[in-house]
Formats: sequence, structure tokens, C-alpha cells
Amino acid sequence: MSKNEKKILLVDGNALIFRAYYATAYKGGNLLKTTTGIYTNAVFSFVNMLTSLIERNNYYDVKVAFDKGKHTFRHDQLVDYKAGRQKTPDELIQQFPIAREFLKAANIDYFEMDDYEADDLIGSMANQIYHEKERYLIEILSSDKDLFQLINDRTFVLVPHSGTSDLEVFDRQALQEKWSCTPEQVPDLKGIMGDRSDNLKGVAGIGEIRAKKLIHEYGSLESIYVHIDEIKGKTQEKLINDKDSAFLCRDIATIERNIYIEGFQVHKLNLTINPLIDFLNKYEMKSIVRNLTNTADRINQELVIEYELIDQWSSDFNVDNTSIFVESLDSNYHDGQIIGIGISNTKGNFFLNFFNDNQLDLFSLTSEQKVNYDQEFDQFLQSNLSKETYDVKRTLVLLENMGYHPNYESFNYDMMSACYLLDPNITSTFSNHLGMVSPDLSIDQDDLFYGKGMKKTSEIELNKKGDFIVKKAVYLQKVKPLVLEKLQSNHQLDLLKEIDYPLGFVLLRMEKHGVLIDQDQLNEQIKFAQRRVKEIELEIREILGDTITADFNLASPKQVGELLYDTLKLTNKKKRSTNREALEELLAEHAVVGHILEYRKWTKLESTYLSGFVKYIHDDGRVYTIFNQTLTTTGRLSSIEPNLQNISIREPEQRQVRKIFIVDEGYTFYSYDYSQIELRVLAQMAHEEHMLEIFAKNGDIHAESASRIFHVEQDVVDKEMRRVAKVFNFGIIYGLSAFGLSKDLRISYKQAQELIDRYYEVFPAIKTFKDKTLAFANQYGYVETMSRRRRYLPELKSGVRFQKEFGERAAVNMPIQGTAADLLKIAMINIDREFQEAKLTSFMSCQIHDEIIFSLKNEEINQAKQIITKHMDEAFIKLKSIFCPEEVIEVKLATSQSSGKNWYELK
Repeated sequence: MSKNEKKILLVDGNALIFRAYYATAYKGGNLLKTTTGIYTNAVFSFVNMLTSLIERNNYYDVKVAFDKGKHTFRHDQLVDYKAGRQKTPDELIQQFPIAREFLKAANIDYFEMDDYEADDLIGSMANQIYHEKERYLIEILSSDKDLFQLINDRTFVLVPHSGTSDLEVFDRQALQEKWSCTPEQVPDLKGIMGDRSDNLKGVAGIGEIRAKKLIHEYGSLESIYVHIDEIKGKTQEKLINDKDSAFLCRDIATIERNIYIEGFQVHKLNLTINPLIDFLNKYEMKSIVRNLTNTADRINQELVIEYELIDQWSSDFNVDNTSIFVESLDSNYHDGQIIGIGISNTKGNFFLNFFNDNQLDLFSLTSEQKVNYDQEFDQFLQSNLSKETYDVKRTLVLLENMGYHPNYESFNYDMMSACYLLDPNITSTFSNHLGMVSPDLSIDQDDLFYGKGMKKTSEIELNKKGDFIVKKAVYLQKVKPLVLEKLQSNHQLDLLKEIDYPLGFVLLRMEKHGVLIDQDQLNEQIKFAQRRVKEIELEIREILGDTITADFNLASPKQVGELLYDTLKLTNKKKRSTNREALEELLAEHAVVGHILEYRKWTKLESTYLSGFVKYIHDDGRVYTIFNQTLTTTGRLSSIEPNLQNISIREPEQRQVRKIFIVDEGYTFYSYDYSQIELRVLAQMAHEEHMLEIFAKNGDIHAESASRIFHVEQDVVDKEMRRVAKVFNFGIIYGLSAFGLSKDLRISYKQAQELIDRYYEVFPAIKTFKDKTLAFANQYGYVETMSRRRRYLPELKSGVRFQKEFGERAAVNMPIQGTAADLLKIAMINIDREFQEAKLTSFMSCQIHDEIIFSLKNEEINQAKQIITKHMDEAFIKLKSIFCPEEVIEVKLATSQSSGKNWYELK
């Protein structure tokens, strides 16, 4: 193996822990267990076998796959698949969760999926690594011979004989010597000789020796049966009698290689020492604590970073290009406290520790600033010296929480925003982004280092905490050139500089303003909703009478399912589902179904949108949401703590909630909403002349589409025709299928397909656009917006039909929805900039999908409206000038406007 090659180990977790159990089960008479009676013999051996193998073979990364459940897709092909296997001992069953716990503590990725076996996950991981990582070698640890079919020039199977110290390595030559076949022929071989352990019959009466000769001579099952007349005697008879069994067994023995495995990503192995020690102590494996700690140190070979622990900043450390990592354990940074700051520049690396837990609540009696306020550090933050960070919005808010005055313009790089552009499928954490950009570097996830949930704590040894936080600042600076280089090669630098980075500051100003809450109105709505819930529950009990008991829980899906399908015997079409869609299909069968739906609607309204809002209201009567710009895969913004985007304007009851959001004294809310922006983007991107023509004359896109689809004059188009056309227009964006259309319109599949064909006849360029987009996605593995925002689509490679179909829908949807989102962002950036330049006190309050809500100072309304209208109208022209100057913008954007003193009055 050359120094540029890296080895990846893929482990069959079930096979290894079974081997670990039986290797120790009968030694000494008693199984190893803790003083509290927890069996650990299999886990103890599992840990030793795996870690010794990792250290001995210097693996770059390790992945473990487990079987998740007893049922797999193979049981749908063969009902008694694996039937007759010896029952797994209870003492072993108890240890599977502990093995998973070890892997989690060790920071070794493991995967399991419904309906698939560990073999299929290993096959899919191996296949992906082989095709995407040309210089990687793959070793598969398993005693399952089915995995021999995965062998190739860079993939090998390791079969353990006694632990992992005695491994037989199978490559193509070794397989040829053992079974006289190639890896590709393994399923054919299994088809003939069967597999007793999997209850695969194969061809009865033909064993391994004869099966190997047949495959060696004829090459495949198909060839054997093409030449069946050449095979004489009993062998021919057996083959003919069990032909169906042979092909079925081959299919079942064939490993899936194209499953999309969520979260699968190759990165440098980084065994986490502290959680490992906690795990080993918990299960009383003290004899291997020292050895495993040393093993982890040797495997990780982490970069040792020298840094200075300081209590106060010095101007001697001031220099350009300083990376700052501000650490806080609070998910909502608006209420967050800093637990330490890592800083790195050419003057050195520093851990600024004046924010310790004992000082966080200390205030000066004569100043608004806290006792631990550092004037030198504040002056540095206020300076024009350039600074870079991870999540600039969070960083600035946390610093301001502590009384500092950072100079926004001096912060010129945000690693989180930059890495999000490289792959929006990656969850935005420092550890994930670091591994994505530079697999050779790694750092613990925060949950591993600080703990999770109730166990989360900053009370960690000072030097360890300093190491961890400073390392983030150092790595941030170290990988910045790599990130920018990747963005440059993807033609995405302009996207970062012109949209995503400046937008962060726009959102920061929005968040800091917050939204005022009418608490009297909120309390009134809470009381009304609670009364309504009680009324509906009484109505349900009146309908059902003695059918349900006094303690029946309407909020329990399990109890509701038992009521509907067991007690009331309603039609069970969807595997006892009690979701909204399933219940709506049962509405005509019993009066109680409608009441259950109503009960759920009101309980959700009360708990989520009303009482759920109370905890977010600050002492000043406002809520301060977080606008997340690195969460969705399309580039759209999201809102959390609280979510201000999910309050429906279509549901009358939810619409009432909008009354609680009120404007400040002397201001008026103004809502500007892009009209049918995604359809306009579709018309532009597809260059669909007929659709562009409708928009150019400000026509009714749905009515005119209906007119053309149904071949009638526009004045003949009725509401139903227009509704059908609307379903089409938006359905095209969201992956409309004949099946989905037939269900929505309650027509036959054939009629639905005829309507779709007619739609594409009316708008032929849309069909061309969809076909070209899918072809591009399949060729390159991603799609992009007009501004070069990408979405990678690994689902397109999946062998699972519903995953592949999802990928195809996303491929068509994302360029349209993402471009629409970018247009809105461009408008927001330019409006905010001009508001700042004009020194207006008017501000943006919220962004909801295609709508921006402004709080306009009454004296500034006319001036502000002109600025808003100008930049929303010109967003497409601005996008063109930055990203695609050669493009001719043929569609005109349109906005609707409304105003009011609360959100309810808008629209």
C-alpha cells in the first residue's frame, strides 16, 4: 500500500459479536458479567478484537453495519428465509445494545436500516467508496461468505478463525482457489448449492463440490440452463426440478449495492478517549482501560496545538486575519452565555478564559457591563482588523450578550456558511464541516465532549476545554484556504460573497429587533383553545358512550388505532395508521373520526402555537427567533425558537394566532409577498414561451393554463378546471406523477396520464427542462440554481425505488425553489443596505417563505415602500448581473402588498 492509499474497514457487526460471544461463552464455565449482573463477555471480546485490529492495520476509517430487525425485503421473496436458525441466547441479545453503546462512545460510525441486512449496508458502502475514493482500499471483516461477491481489485474480505489475530484474507485469487469462481459468480454458486444457515434450499442433492464444477464449466445459472441438455443423469434431473429454487436463492443471496445510507461519510477515524473510559468503567472492563487509552492515542495521532491560557487580552496580540471561536452550550444564542473563546493568529494561539462559570452571573453595581468585561478585547473587536469565525451571527450575538461591541464589518469569513454551500446535505456542525473539507483533521462532536441533554456541562477540566475550543479556532484558519479553493472550483465564491455571507448580517438585525407579542390576546386564545379541546373531548365521549373507558387517552395513536380498527372495525387500508391522511379516508365510516381530527387540530394549536409560545417571550414582551440559513437543502430559510414560519394563513383557527404578533407604537406592519414566484422562475429557467406570455400580460396563470389544457375559451373555464390546472402548475415543481394526480383528482390512472401528456403539449419547454435537469443530475450527481447553489442527490444512485423517485423529484424542484429563495435573499440584502444608508428606523421583522414582513416607521412609510418595491422588482435583474450576465431575463416579478397593526390584518 502506497502512502497515498488509505484503508477502510467495514465490519459485519452481527457476525463479529456472535463470534465474540461463542469464543468466550464456554471458557471457564461462567459468562463474564458486571457486579450488577449485566452480561459483558461478548462486548468485552468485541471491543478487544475490533480495537486490536484497528491499531494493527492502521485503518483510516471504520464503519460497522448491523441487522436492524428480523424482517427484511428477502422475507417478501421467501417467507421462511433464515427460519430454523438456532435461537439467539438471551445473554447475547442483551449485549447488542451495549456493543452499539461502545461504538457510539468510541466515535465509530455504525449503521442499521429497516428491511435490509448488514450485508446490504456493507455492499452499498463498499460500492460508494470504490467509485468515489479511487485511492482507498476496502477490507470487509465478516465470516459470512456471501460477502465474497464484493471482492474486486481494491476490496478484500477478512474471515476470522480465532479472534481477529488469525485472519484469512480473500482476494480474487484466494476465492478462485477456495470456490473455483469469480466474485461475480458467488450468487450463482449459492443459487445451486444453497445455504443451510439462511434456509436456502438451492438445488436439492447438489452440494458444494458439484456446484463449483458446474459454475466453473458454464459460468452462470443462465448458461447452465441454456446447456441443460449437455448435463446428464441425476444432476440434470435435479437442476430441472429445482430451477425456480436456484434462481430464487441466487436473487436472495445477491447483496444490494445501491442503498442510500443517510449520514454515511468517510472521514479520519478519531477514537474519543473520555467517553471510551466512561463506557469501560461503566461496564467494569477496567483491565483494558489503559491499553485502550493508549490505542486511541496511537490511532488518533491528533495534532498537538500549543496555546497560551490568558485571563485578559493584550493589544500585543492584535493582528489581521484572526480566527475567533466563541463557545457556548446554549442552543438559543439570544439567551446564551460564553464558556470560553479560542483565538488563533500569527501572534499565537490563545484560550481566553475570563468567562468562567463563577463569573457569569456577577454584575457591577455601577455599570451595565459585567465584572469580567475586558476593555482591551473590546477594543480589538471594535477595530478594523479582519476576523473570521464559525457561524458569525451566533458569534456576534454571544459577544454582545457579554457587553462587547464587535465591529460587524471586520468579520469577513463564516466557515459555516461557506461549508453549507459546498454540501447542504451535511448537518451544520463544526465537526461535520471539518471532516467534509479536510478528512485528515477531526474533532469530537460537541455532544460527545460536553455531554447531551441533562448531562451537558461546561464543568470540564480547564486544559481539556482549552484544547478543544482553541483547536476549533486553529482548524478554522487552517482549512479556510481549502474551503475557498473548493468554492472557487465550484464557481460558488460569488454566491458566498454576494448572498449568503451578507445575508447573515441582515438576519442578525432582524433577529435583534424581535417581534412584539400581545400577551392579553395570547392568553385569551389559550383559554379559548383549552375550552374547545374539552368540548370536543366531551362530544367524542357522547358519541362513543361506553365504548371507551374514562381513562381513554385521545392523544395516544395506539389507543386511537385500537378504537378505530379493533373496537369499531373500520376499514384498515393503511396498516392501522392513525395519521391525518388515513383518518380522512375514514370520515364517511363513523362520526367520531371527524371529531378526532378536530381534537388533534385544537390540541396542536394550543400546545404548539399558543401555550408553546409563552416560554419564548422575553421580559420586554418580544420573541427573538433564530433564522437558520444553513439547514434546508434548497437554500430556503427556516425559523426556530420559536418557529415564526409555520403559522398557517389557510387554516382559520391558526390564522387567528397571527393576532398575537403586534407592531410597535408609531410603526405599521407591511407585508410584501412575491406572487407565484416559483412558477415565474420555472417559466424563466425553462424558457417556456406560453407561460412567459401569460405572465407578461399579467394573466391568470391557472385559468389560462386550464383554457389551454381543456381546449376551451378562458371565459368558459370554471372553478374545477382552474383547480386542476393549479394542481398541474404547482405539481410540476413538486414531482407530479400520474398516480398522485389520479388520487388528488379522483380519476383513473389512465385519465391522469392523458392530462399530464396534454399539459406537456401545452407547455413543451417544461418537459424539456425536466428531462435536461434529470439528465444533468444523473450525470454529475447534483443540480444547481441560477446562482450556482448546489444540492447533491445520492438518492439517484439508490436501488430502492422510493428513494430514487425522491431524488428525481428533488432534482427538478431544487433549482426552481432554490432560485426563488435566492431572489428573495437578494431583495432582502439590498433593501437592508439602503435602509442603513438612508438611516431609516424602519426594519424587517420576519421572512416567511415568499413573504417579507416590515415594521415601517409611520413617518418613513412612503420612502421605505419605494425602496422595498424597487429592490423586490429588480431582484432577478440583480441575480443575472452577478451570476449569469449572458442570461436574458424574460419574466417580470410581481409582488402583492398589505398592511396592518398585527399579522392577522396582513393579506
